Amino acid sequence: MRVRARRLAFGLALTTCAWGEDFLTSGAGARTRGTAGVYAPWTESALDAMAVNPAGLTLLGGPVIEVSTAAMFARGTFQNAANSDGKLNANGAIPFGAFGMPIGKSRFTLGFAATPELMSAARWRYTDAPGGAGGVSYGTLDHRSEIFAMRTSAGVGVHVNSKLQLGFTVGALYNTNRLRTAYVFQNHPALAGLKTSLDLKTNGVGWNGSVGAIVSPTKKLNFGVAYKTRTTVASKGLATGNIGVQLAAIGLGAARPDFNYDAQVDNILPQSLTGHVLWHVNTRTRLMAQTDWVNWRRAFAHLPVTLTNGDNKDINGVLGTNGINDSIPLHWRNQMTARVGIEQSWRENTTLRAGYAHGNSPVPGSTLSPLTAAITRDSITAGAGYRWGRVRVDAAYVLDPKVSRTTGSSALRAGEYSNSRVRLGTHAVIISTTFKL
Repeated sequence: MRVRARRLAFGLALTTCAWGEDFLTSGAGARTRGTAGVYAPWTESALDAMAVNPAGLTLLGGPVIEVSTAAMFARGTFQNAANSDGKLNANGAIPFGAFGMPIGKSRFTLGFAATPELMSAARWRYTDAPGGAGGVSYGTLDHRSEIFAMRTSAGVGVHVNSKLQLGFTVGALYNTNRLRTAYVFQNHPALAGLKTSLDLKTNGVGWNGSVGAIVSPTKKLNFGVAYKTRTTVASKGLATGNIGVQLAAIGLGAARPDFNYDAQVDNILPQSLTGHVLWHVNTRTRLMAQTDWVNWRRAFAHLPVTLTNGDNKDINGVLGTNGINDSIPLHWRNQMTARVGIEQSWRENTTLRAGYAHGNSPVPGSTLSPLTAAITRDSITAGAGYRWGRVRVDAAYVLDPKVSRTTGSSALRAGEYSNSRVRLGTHAVIISTTFKL
């Protein structure tokens, strides 16, 4: 059987363990994360420039290598008719980095980076609520949802003049997906409302690009804007499962229950637009603000699923075919996030940072489930940096306070998530080290 899914949220996909209000992560380092994700162009960070606005490459004073590690933690609870205290426990860490180098005395600067584009890992433990034909349940399950996208990119910055810098990147995105849950078919003529256990693993590569500009009308003030294209990834792998509980409930208990399929998931990451303003109040203090727009509406409208080449002859015989077409409603909304940050130099080699971000959740209550709970709205951040000669170390802490969301009448078939509540919070620690060569 082949699974084709044009959206990242394949099946009942994802709970974010990324940056809270950011289901997508820019892959920026600790300096930018310490100011709530506001990008402030500076002379030492190739990583932040490659991840957010490639025009910032032109500010590099010489060759630099920057390496980072981000550790993320998510905790949550889920309540519905079958669960009073379902639990989320998700932890993870990822290294990433960048290299930048001016080309002699020319106007051009090169950059290369490997940065996370999307990171999500959720391990929920809760009881599968009765649903499907006959009100079947697969019992208490470890529902697992993981999606990871790493971008390897090359970029160039162009110093047009002292007031205008431009930048461009092109990147290859490596994507891996994992979903293990009880899956309910949504609108297939013969299977709508039926439920099966499912374990899906795929990986693949896609391409995207970004462009950015920085304008500095005065020495104390600069503005920036950056755009990233959407990305389509055709990932391939395996899908396995067992529909035995459901078959028994509809009088087909003698049929073979297990299945093994080829799988393909066509993931789409949305296009995004970012704009920032930076004010150098004085030689020690910098104030900054940024607004981000993410086009989830066009990327996560619905989830088409096509299954082919099934190896279970009993299931194929009942359906009269080895193929299945299904579509899952998502109806995500576009997301706007506002960010503010402050950076204060303290003593000769130390810098302190803080920030706050607020964004709307893109997930509507009608299609919300624990596995699509990208619901956190706020980020509170703090950070610090210290320099030893040609080496600089920066650290940031990101807290996304817990948020509760409820679903009244769910648009997902079988009604398992009607009258439910999800509560979720995340936090992260990022450490970056920069070496001036």
